[in-house]
Amino acid sequence: MNTKILTCFGALLATLLVLTGHTATAAIPADETGGDTPVIGLVTGPASHANKADAQTIAEEAGRSGAHVVLNGITDGKAPMTAFNKQVIGDGPNELIKNTQRKKVQRELIDAVQSSQQATPAGPVDVLSSIRHLADSLHALPHRPPTTDIVLFGSALQNTPPLKLTDPVALADPATTLQALARQGLMSDCKGWRVHMVGAARTPDGPLDSLREVQLRELFRQMFARCGGRLVEFSGARLISFPGSGAEVVQAHWAKKRQVIVPLPAGVLFDGDSATLRPTARRDLDKTVATLTRTYPTATAEVAGYAASVSGGSADQALDLSWSRARAVGQYLQTHGVSPSRLKIVGRGLADPVASNQTEEGREANRRVVITCTLR
Repeated sequence: MNTKILTCFGALLATLLVLTGHTATAAIPADETGGDTPVIGLVTGPASHANKADAQTIAEEAGRSGAHVVLNGITDGKAPMTAFNKQVIGDGPNELIKNTQRKKVQRELIDAVQSSQQATPAGPVDVLSSIRHLADSLHALPHRPPTTDIVLFGSALQNTPPLKLTDPVALADPATTLQALARQGLMSDCKGWRVHMVGAARTPDGPLDSLREVQLRELFRQMFARCGGRLVEFSGARLISFPGSGAEVVQAHWAKKRQVIVPLPAGVLFDGDSATLRPTARRDLDKTVATLTRTYPTATAEVAGYAASVSGGSADQALDLSWSRARAVGQYLQTHGVSPSRLKIVGRGLADPVASNQTEEGREANRRVVITCTLR
């Protein structure tokens, strides 16, 4: 009888210790976990959408599978802060204590995701360094399963050397951009990664227009495929499915056709409703000339003008303006060394808007000249 009383008292005391937070998660020796322990890698960053619901989804999956989770904050080129690095399991003499302890670790993970997001410094995004740091952290684990689930929260519009995706050509030509990164040894080993990117197309100024969002998605699709993984989700504000089916996102149609699409905002090239090139437009147009004469000397190019829908303006006026602006850009390219036989000039007026015409920001995005290079 005394033995039974002591046993019950010991179980009760252990439960109380767990509930008051005095029992630590037991370390899992490498020889016990091996390659069977699931692994989840997380990165939070500026303009992040790592909300509590997403964190709970990840914590629930980690608790269900007993995954080892590594959470890094995105960096500005310095070593990242590792906010969480442990296996989401419970330890104890019975299932009640194990479940209680596992829930405690899950709460720690949720709190760490939110705290890491809030502690991220503002400034240019260095998502490439953050991915490399995460890869290093995961490779340091004693277990490496064949498949690793990765969630990257926050903007992916890289704006730090050597990759500046604010340069239209760098974003428009993923294959060439990734070749340059590979030559510099900047590609991570992501073998077996299934990558979810959440809020990747958002910036401090708001979301990217639809064309640049697709270009950004295609660049990272190709990047993860090249280093041994798969981009399985590229979502706006929420984690849609986790861990999901693992099917890769669809390749962009222009990538299949070996095209490079460079959008030039009309606000950079022209004043108001004018079709006369501004003096400052020369900087961007000279980059386009270099693209067509040096990078793709045999490519053909379509120069297409687009306009925005405004109150009081007619579709015919918009079409005329789009033609005039496309002709102005085409003439500049010709006078600076691009053969007329390689160019096709078109005006598309109000067609194919890339953003809503209900806001000034959207109308500004829709006023543009798009140069589509078809590679030979």
